[in-house]
Amino acid sequence: MHTEKLCLPGTVFAVGDIAKEGGHAFFKKVFYVSDHIMLSHLREITGLDAMALQNWVKRKWVPNPNKKYYSREHLARFLIINMLRETLQISRILYLLRYLNGTEPGDAVISEVDLYDYVCRCFGALVTDGDPAIGTLDKVIEEVLVDYEEPVGGAKRRLTTTLSIMVSACCSAYVKARADAMLDALGAPPDRQTARHGKNRKGEITDD
Repeated sequence: MHTEKLCLPGTVFAVGDIAKEGGHAFFKKVFYVSDHIMLSHLREITGLDAMALQNWVKRKWVPNPNKKYYSREHLARFLIINMLRETLQISRILYLLRYLNGTEPGDAVISEVDLYDYVCRCFGALVTDGDPAIGTLDKVIEEVLVDYEEPVGGAKRRLTTTLSIMVSACCSAYVKARADAMLDALGAPPDRQTARHGKNRKGEITDD
């Protein structure tokens, strides 16, 4: 029996019922008092240290904050990168986001806030007895996107592909973490491969 905690994608918070409700429900709780948050809040949500979060902004992976204030859009980008970085290189994460929304405003398929909402809803629907039931992912995505309206031709296909990749990566990260926890319990030596590929717990990512 394993004890690895199943967390809401990109956060340190247990999945609970909030995942099935979607990312918007989580954001509503986070931004209940104000329409922005500070760096300290980002640290609490992601479990990453301030240096790592600021480094992501410095490298242009996340837009600059507005006078040290971070919006829903900032949080969504942080969470998307954080939830994928254990299984995908940063260059591939950024490529996937460009594939989905292009590089020009008119190319956008969906906001990253809405994208995170869909990821959470898919992930929450996959959770069965504490483990993601990845085999039902295609059906789950189809159900989650039932009311999605395409802003441009081919948008739903791109969104479906992106969600399939992202949710699969989240599930893979959880399964790896579970295996690592079981090995730790056996007294196995630390996993140095994670650090070698630049995906440590401080969020310091380097592409090999």
